[in-house]
Formats: sequence, C-alpha cells, structure tokens
Amino acid sequence: MLDRQDSIEHSKAPLKWWGELHFSLNQAYSWQFGSLYFRLIRNAKEWRIEYHRPLHQHEGQQDWKILDNAMAFPQPSKFERYMFNQTGEQFFLMPRLADRSVVIKPVQPIYIPAGQRTSLFISTPLWICGFIDNQRTPLFDFPVIQPKDTWFGIDRMMGQVCYATPVDGRTELNLLRPRAFRAITPIHFYNDSHQQMRLERINVPVPSLPLFHSEDTGRLWTSEINVFQETLGRPPRIRIETRTPPMAGQVTFVQPARIESAGFITNMFESLF
Repeated sequence: MLDRQDSIEHSKAPLKWWGELHFSLNQAYSWQFGSLYFRLIRNAKEWRIEYHRPLHQHEGQQDWKILDNAMAFPQPSKFERYMFNQTGEQFFLMPRLADRSVVIKPVQPIYIPAGQRTSLFISTPLWICGFIDNQRTPLFDFPVIQPKDTWFGIDRMMGQVCYATPVDGRTELNLLRPRAFRAITPIHFYNDSHQQMRLERINVPVPSLPLFHSEDTGRLWTSEINVFQETLGRPPRIRIETRTPPMAGQVTFVQPARIESAGFITNMFESLF
C-alpha cells in the first residue's frame, strides 16, 4: 500500500512502481516512468490524468521516479477526465500486458536441432492502467513505451496487426536484465520431429497471458508457453500453462489475461523449418 508519496522507497524496490494509492480531496501524485510523464489527481467528482509522451521513446529508459506535483510537464501534455457522482480515496495503479500480440525477432536466427528441448526467455512491454475499487474495467489503459505496429502472417491477407519490440531472447534467465516496464515470458520448445527448427519471428500471444510479480527475482512474469513440434509438415502444438513459472519462485497475482484462452493456441510462427 502506498499511503503517501514519501512511502514509496524505490531504493528498496526499484522495479515496483505500482500499487494501492490513497488520496485526500484534490491530492495529486506525479511520476516519470521512463520518458513518460504522468500525473493522477483526485477531485470531489472526478479523477483526472495528465501525461506527456515524447515523440521518440527509447526502450532502454526503464527507470522511474516520483516528481514534485508543482513541476510543469513538457509540452504538449494530454488531459483526460473521468466523472463520478463521488470519488473515493482508494486508487490502484497497475501494470498490464499489451492489448495485442507482440512479435519478437531475435537479433540472430535460432535453430533447434531435431530431438532437442530448450527454453527461451523473452520480455514484452507493459501498459499502465488505473482501477478504482469494485470496478473490473480500468479507467485508463495505455503503454508506458509505445511499441511500433507490425503485420504478422503468411501474406497481406491472412494475418493480424501486432506490436513489434526489440528483444534479447536469452537461454539463461540471469542474462536478461530485470526491467521495470517489461515482463518475462518463458517459452519452452520441444522438437520431437526429425528436422531442425528455425525461429525467426515469434508472435507472443500476451493478451492470453496472466501477469505475476515475484519479489524473489524482482521481476514481472507471465505464465509459460510450451511449443511441441511433433510431426514434420504440421504446425506445432502450442500450450499456455496455467501454473506459474517454477523459476519465478513465490509470486503474487497482478492481472488476469485480457482474453480467455482454452489452453492451446495457434499462429505463433510464420515458419519453423
């Protein structure tokens, strides 16, 4: 619980910028999340937000800090107002996974020889959203760092609009630096076919994934994805696991998946062989 601005000690928890906030009337909180300036204000009958997003954002800007409420934001700033009969003192500022699938492209193609099993740890960008008590739908919901749009599909007719993001896919978790505005997804590959797999672009279905936080690892996590390539010439079976990643340690539930999934999905790869 974040009762006052000075109660947030990000020297102790540098990556945890979210939580429960308590507002008195006409009180404001102000932050800088990477290059995004953000202010939240409670009035008697409305919640107001002010934010500034620079034209060019850099993915490497992953730090955050609390700002003085008297500080003027860079221009242009945007304002939004959410009207109520009466506002309460409680507000939840939370992270959320992207509202579209995220396409990652490793810097170098990845090959998985026949009969091999391996894991890849990737990270995807986070959204910032705001909830009031007893409301399941957020008042606002937008990316901390705006990703670029991309098309994923076998041609211009069959596919979907996704987000593209720079990513360092790692086979060892400790090589992936914790970041405040990205979540980790473990993808496990089981190549039980008789031919080598080649991975170039991976369409990660993040709207179908729940979000967790691990104090043990200091990271945000999604559930795991298992990819089973069993028969040559057929698409792989792709399963979203319901359990949390064992390597995450003890976790706290943060957000449910945006879209309910039956467990098995398709269309994560444009080509595998």
